[in-house]
Amino acid sequence: MIELIDVSFAYNKNNLVLKNITYTFNEGVLYVLSGKNGSGKTTLGKLMCGLVKTRQGVVKVRGKDIYKMTVGEISEHVGYLYQNPDLQLFAPTVYEELVFPYELNGKLTDEIKEKVEKLLKDFKLDDKRKSFPLLMSLGERQRLALATIMMRDQRFIIFDEPTASIDAECKRMIQEFIQAFVENGGGALVISHDEDFDLNGANIKSLRMEGGVLYEK
Repeated sequence: MIELIDVSFAYNKNNLVLKNITYTFNEGVLYVLSGKNGSGKTTLGKLMCGLVKTRQGVVKVRGKDIYKMTVGEISEHVGYLYQNPDLQLFAPTVYEELVFPYELNGKLTDEIKEKVEKLLKDFKLDDKRKSFPLLMSLGERQRLALATIMMRDQRFIIFDEPTASIDAECKRMIQEFIQAFVENGGGALVISHDEDFDLNGANIKSLRMEGGVLYEK
């Protein structure tokens, strides 16, 4: 659960991007957020995972003030998929991208290796395991970025324009993943302008950002 309590945000003191937002995002629900460019959609998503800090108000992750949590603690619960996947890809190969954090802290167990193999197959990256991520197609990079998030078993994921400039097959895979993730009890916020991105299911809430205010449709 992510709670926003009277949250406002501004990039400068004369321009409030978000205005007094109070809203609770629950697990097991798919939230689809629309709105014009510059309406604050991406800013809201970044606030929810601690990438930017509120001007006023409180953000809580599972009841804990997000600004009293470490980056590691936040990332145990909340994942963020950037519109540009290159912002979260750093390793020289696909395989190393998935195992790097575990190699770094000496926790690359057989269980972790099995999980890596499953994700490589699930995201159709098995034949790319030795490839340099930044030379792959945009769709492949997007799938890899999502796989790195899934390595951490977060229960809420924020997707910022996840289908921007990717092919139809990759779009379908991401759509199916999001729906399965929510059906299995995860929570998701999808920020999207893509009218062809057909998300469906029983637990969907449509939201709109307008004038810095969050509305349920």
